[in-house]
Amino acid sequence: MFKETLTEHDNVIGLVCEGKLTEADFKKMHALLHERLGTTDNPGLVLDLTSFEGYEELSAILEDLKIDTAHVNDFCRIAVVGERRWLEWGARVVNLLTGSEMQWFESSDAESALAWARDG
Repeated sequence: MFKETLTEHDNVIGLVCEGKLTEADFKKMHALLHERLGTTDNPGLVLDLTSFEGYEELSAILEDLKIDTAHVNDFCRIAVVGERRWLEWGARVVNLLTGSEMQWFESSDAESALAWARDG
């Protein structure tokens, strides 16, 4: 499941991913991003993956890649927050697909992630 956070910040979109995400979760996330991007020009993104456990099925991975490629230049900065080192490695791979500046933050440094994404 995922949920939107940081709704009080017009120039930053915040998403928290928890557990295993499904294709349906990513389709809902994509719709939410389209809606928010329609009201905010080139915002920052804070993606909290602290409780993310992976993908429920292969189609979820493909849907996630669709989001990455569809929004390659839509964010000024992407802050990825989490604990697991494999997520940091994954963020670096995704960084190759995006035109946005991307940085990894430990969960204990979530406030710095928000400040960094907002100041882009």
